[in-house]
Amino acid sequence: MEDGIAVDRENPVPIYLQVVNWISNMLQCSGYDVGSKLPSEGELAEKFQLNRNTIRHAISVMVQQGLLEKQKGVGTFVRRKKPLAPVRQLSKMTSFIDDFELDSRNSLEAESQIISQEKIIPYAEIAAALDIPAGEFAIKIERVRIADKTPFLYEIQYYSFEKFSSLLDIQISGSMYQILIEKYGVDLDHSIRTLQAVRPSKDIASKLMISRDIPCIFYKSRAFNAKGECLEVLHSYYRGDRYVFQVETGSYVRI
Repeated sequence: MEDGIAVDRENPVPIYLQVVNWISNMLQCSGYDVGSKLPSEGELAEKFQLNRNTIRHAISVMVQQGLLEKQKGVGTFVRRKKPLAPVRQLSKMTSFIDDFELDSRNSLEAESQIISQEKIIPYAEIAAALDIPAGEFAIKIERVRIADKTPFLYEIQYYSFEKFSSLLDIQISGSMYQILIEKYGVDLDHSIRTLQAVRPSKDIASKLMISRDIPCIFYKSRAFNAKGECLEVLHSYYRGDRYVFQVETGSYVRI
């Protein structure tokens, strides 16, 4: 590592982000391989001629990005050379693992943290979306989707209790669409989705391990079979700093 690395104090980019950018470039161009230990915060502060709080802030950002990992009492280590960059294809009905690049999936440690898995009487909006009578029971499943120990999205899924009551008795992991197809033989024909940029609540930010200043994409979906029957209502909060949404369109049509 070079001595006396300077930051541009006239640059409108915050100093801690300049440090993030410099370390990110260093990971790409230098011999710091996955598993390598970085210099200590004190050493980095000396190199940049900054206080340790600024360095600590930069390291914290890179931990959130999944690039670095802090081991208490040991140091900071390289987890990845570049951030995982999931892309949600809006033109298809896909699962969480499908959002990652093909060359990342073989080494990807994906898991689901179940927050709740319960029988409820849904509020009116959810009952209407599920096409069930008001006051009828539904299944509610909350979980955080995690890849390489990094939370990427928080989702709440609703299902008719009458149709899918045994969801309460199984261990939910991986793709819910796969579970619905393999266990219940459902015909997942199409879905209707809406997206909205939102500021996460304190609770959601905590579940995603982000600050409330990081925006989320609120994703609402209803999945249907070929008969037009609603099978699932899904509310998801995607980390806006990590996720990209992509959709394929047809040719231009003048309206």
